[in-house]
Amino acid sequence: MILCTIVGVVAGSLYVLAEYFQPEPKEISKALRNVKAQPVDEPNSTASTDTSAAPSFTAPPSHRAQ
Repeated sequence: MILCTIVGVVAGSLYVLAEYFQPEPKEISKALRNVKAQPVDEPNSTASTDTSAAPSFTAPPSHRAQ
């Protein structure tokens, strides 16, 4: 009986913490191994407003199946 009460209190506490208290959003940065950025030379970077251009950084293909 006492064990059930303790389990109920712990489960209820975890539920209240999960539902009513949201964590602060944090920005996480993580270094990627074996990835190197390659700078792209742009002759006129101020006049280029085309957003459909290819990104200046391409990541290597992933080992996961697509």
